[in-house]
Amino acid sequence: MPNMIAEGVGWLTEQLQQSASDRALYRRGTSVVTVHFTRGQTEYSTFDDDGDVVTKFTDATFICPRAALVLNGTIVEPVAGDRIKLKDGSRTLTYEVMPHGDKRCFSLDASQQKLSILAKLVIKQ
Repeated sequence: MPNMIAEGVGWLTEQLQQSASDRALYRRGTSVVTVHFTRGQTEYSTFDDDGDVVTKFTDATFICPRAALVLNGTIVEPVAGDRIKLKDGSRTLTYEVMPHGDKRCFSLDASQQKLSILAKLVIKQ
């Protein structure tokens, strides 16, 4: 019997991409791929100088199907330093993939199909 939950997650991810995504360029060095991302924010915690926990949010979290992130013919995982560039009205926004607080720079959902990439806005033109 096929895994109905995994199939459902795949279908929902596809629906989200079709109805609420933005087209962006994902770049690593000279390799570039166009990906449709859904944008959001991720909460993370850090410590201030007094040792108190401070809750913050990423500048952006980019969500896409794992299979969409293909560079040089291979599905890849995000690495710190990769760049995501997208249009926002008349502006071009460039985000850098990076870990935040105690989180690494990406995560996968339980079915390993949906990728969430943490990024910081570095250029606004």
